[in-house]
Amino acid sequence: MAVTSHCIDAELCDDLRSEGESTFAATYRGHPASREIASVPGFRLLADLSPLTVGHLLLLPDAHHLSFGHLEARQFDQVRVIMSLLRPLYIATFGQLAIMEHGSSTRLPSACITHAHWHLLPVDGTRAVGLMVRDGLTPVHLSDVTALRRFASVDRPYYYCCDGSTHVAFDAERRIRSQYLRSVVGVMLGLADPEWDWSLVIRKDFLRATMIATQGWHERLTRGVSASTVPG
Repeated sequence: MAVTSHCIDAELCDDLRSEGESTFAATYRGHPASREIASVPGFRLLADLSPLTVGHLLLLPDAHHLSFGHLEARQFDQVRVIMSLLRPLYIATFGQLAIMEHGSSTRLPSACITHAHWHLLPVDGTRAVGLMVRDGLTPVHLSDVTALRRFASVDRPYYYCCDGSTHVAFDAERRIRSQYLRSVVGVMLGLADPEWDWSLVIRKDFLRATMIATQGWHERLTRGVSASTVPG
């Protein structure tokens, strides 16, 4: 089933504000009623509207930022705490974890969604990096996630991939194809081109299975974050 034409940026904002009928509500018609898995101060964890596989999640800040590279130091502290709790939970449930992002800038080309969001996927991050290198992109190995600020500081878009131990970024100024990271994951999952396109195919069963698999995560994550010593 194709997703109806709609600004997916606005759809994300609708989900954050819980105002009006979002694309999610119009598509899933109450089954399930929500795609929110967890909400902690400053961040939301959602199932992807058009998941590539079971376990395809989005982590996004409540406040609008173009990319994770634009986050403030305090927000990065919060991300570290969230991921320290989320990573073992995710791997225990889905087997492995790669974090991927198309970080936007105010210049084109930019991501089709310009509200910062990480894709969390049960795929091999090292293989994803290899596919991007094969496409002619040059990897930049980062010391940690905060090094994404180098792209934000000069208003440059980027691709980011983390497999848990390594952080790799690519300059995304050269447009390869729309929804590039989804297409890379599509290759890894064996999806026929262009079935990775969120506007062409929506796998409702994958989202519903994801929501079932992540039941109870909200309580575990909120308890863990509350017990942390993240400032502010």
